[in-house]
Amino acid sequence: MTSLNSFSHLTLEDRRIILTGITNGSTKTAIAETIGKDKSTVCKEIKSHRKLTYRCSMPLECSNYKKCPFGR
Repeated sequence: MTSLNSFSHLTLEDRRIILTGITNGSTKTAIAETIGKDKSTVCKEIKSHRKLTYRCSMPLECSNYKKCPFGR
């Protein structure tokens, strides 16, 4: 029987430790040492599951709308 986690480098518990480390302000190196993985693995995991949010402070009616730094 194949488990759902057989093709994953990180377990759910590893991902929870990464989340806790990010929340607590730990470095990626410290998180990697905690879970016993390479720093690049932690960096890739963070990058692939991040959610970016951009907020443009200029309303649509703004005269500088075309110059918005967020590409709106």
